Amino acid sequence: MTTAATSSMALNDAKGIDWRRAALMMVGALALASGIAVVDARLVGVVHDDAMYVILARSLASGEGYRYLNLPGAPAATHFPPGYPALLAMVSWIAPAFPASVVVFKALNAVFLAAAAVLLVRFAQARAMGARWAIALGAASAVSVPLLVLGSMVLSEPFFLAVLLLLLPALESLAERPASVRQALLLGVAIGLCTLVRSHGIVLVPAVAIVLGWRGRWRDAALVSGAAVVTLLPWQVWSAVHSGTLPAPLLGNYDTYTSWWVRGVRLSGIGMVGDTLARTVPEVLEMLAVLFSPLRASAARTATVVALGALAAAGAWSVRRRMPVTLLFVAGYACIVLVWPFNPSRFVWGVWPLLLLFVTAGAHAAAARPSRFAWPARAALLTAFAWVTVGYAGYEARGIRGSWWSSIARVNSQRIAPAIMWTMANTAPGDVIAAEDEGAIFLYTGRRTTPVFSFTTAQYLRDHSAAENATEGLGPILSAYPVRTVIVGSRKTVDAADFLVNSPTPRLALRADFPGGVAYTVLKQ
Repeated sequence: MTTAATSSMALNDAKGIDWRRAALMMVGALALASGIAVVDARLVGVVHDDAMYVILARSLASGEGYRYLNLPGAPAATHFPPGYPALLAMVSWIAPAFPASVVVFKALNAVFLAAAAVLLVRFAQARAMGARWAIALGAASAVSVPLLVLGSMVLSEPFFLAVLLLLLPALESLAERPASVRQALLLGVAIGLCTLVRSHGIVLVPAVAIVLGWRGRWRDAALVSGAAVVTLLPWQVWSAVHSGTLPAPLLGNYDTYTSWWVRGVRLSGIGMVGDTLARTVPEVLEMLAVLFSPLRASAARTATVVALGALAAAGAWSVRRRMPVTLLFVAGYACIVLVWPFNPSRFVWGVWPLLLLFVTAGAHAAAARPSRFAWPARAALLTAFAWVTVGYAGYEARGIRGSWWSSIARVNSQRIAPAIMWTMANTAPGDVIAAEDEGAIFLYTGRRTTPVFSFTTAQYLRDHSAAENATEGLGPILSAYPVRTVIVGSRKTVDAADFLVNSPTPRLALRADFPGGVAYTVLKQ
């Protein structure tokens, strides 16, 4: 080969690298711009968890430990792992005072979404598909409405997603070649830290161990698993020591996840798992059909679900040797989501780019030359990909046009903002308030708060009557704490409060109506 030819090839390679680098930067910039665009100054506390993260961050930043400052007595926190609150606590030291700090917390999510989009492109290009396909996947993730919904609130999913996509390539590399003791231990610690952001990260432990064990690398499997367990041990000890100390109605929202699920099985029997699957599976399929179907007819939605399943299966098959840890993680993550008695959409959206990756990988495998699929299968997969792409593009266009990422905050703020103003004007600083949005009421008024209902597994599986919500939730809460005022807004909680107003021995008396809510005085018994 001549010197001129060699120089020409080097120049072409450099141009290809420059193009890919520029495209990668554009994907990151697009995701960052999208994330910043959804940042607003709306209230925190619109989904309960966002307020809890801010409360726990305040507790850590103020040196009071890891505690629910909103509850009377400030009991130890065991429900939410401390990774994300710890990050918010560190940021709060340099951020403006609350509530201005909420905008900073939301802006931080924009950085995480940008990092996740870039890491997704790099991961997909290295393990699943060509550069152009990977960049298109990253661009789709950058403006994905499900991710923007999560990014518009103070939630841990964007942080978890960025950490996960940073960690997965290293774990796949670990699965391919022997690692030093130091590397294996560091990756185990990283898995533990990821789990301290969101508990679902624990699935990485068996995913890595199974792959390494299957390949006969038991030492590495033991090192990674052991380091992850040791990293998580302080949190597990803290949770075990302080678990079960709260009044029964508060255990669902404030005690550990595991104990909540176990209590559900104990009360409902193992049949709870089947009952949960009977709800979560249709809900996931319906959600996917809504997001990806170009048409609203039931037949079209069924075709969409079949198309997504075929593409994801083809994608998983095509990358099974290059991404075994990721495949096992997604499978384990899906199992948890489906047996968890809670609306699964938020959990699915938390790893949304991985779903898009497998769907895109299926289309890429069908389009590749030579392809691993026979031409009828290739034609079917590419047709399916075109179908779901049109549907998803339409969903994205409607979502961006309607600013769907802020819909939760817009709707719930109409109830919460008047409740905050009423509380400030009509209660004393030392009062304990039972409120539907207890986290927001505490953060914006400083009053100690409790919830007004008990969060149980059974509440997801069937509708509860006003009497049940009153006697199993609000009533016992009023008995456990010195509540002086109850503030509710949704139909369910208003009905429960009215039940206690009209019971033979009234426990509440109507105090005031205000836009979006009702206030009650607690009667002395």
